Amino acid sequence: AVMAAIGYLRNHRLFEAPSPIPTYFQPQHLALEYLDLAEKHPPPSYLYIQKHLRWIFRGVLQPENDTSFDKFDYSDWRVKLWTFLVRPYVRSIEQFRMFVALYVQLSYGGNDDLVPESIRHLVQDVSFGSVKKAGKRTKGDYIW
Repeated sequence: AVMAAIGYLRNHRLFEAPSPIPTYFQPQHLALEYLDLAEKHPPPSYLYIQKHLRWIFRGVLQPENDTSFDKFDYSDWRVKLWTFLVRPYVRSIEQFRMFVALYVQLSYGGNDDLVPESIRHLVQDVSFGSVKKAGKRTKGDYIW
């Protein structure tokens, strides 16, 4: 049961039939679908979202089979993005969507064919700083 659960955390479409749409199983699409569900059915804490996104993105941000990948090389955007995801200031659904947009920007250069429609407006201008700044609270704001 544990082995199946780990696979399901990485890809909640794991048991579906293969899709003719080539982007169907890409992490940005899986993450955005998960975020839509988390927005409709909020978890008790932002940590649930953070940890689930780490499972979804683990295979691309911490590749196990890439011998040239060094998880301690902070000049690699994958290492930066992986560590950025666990920062305590990434707490809102908006920030998590911006995180996905940043992933798309860094991994695909904003190639329009691979950018999900729901975040297309974010991809061009998103940065680590803008994601962090989006979490700044103003008086009366509730993030979590």
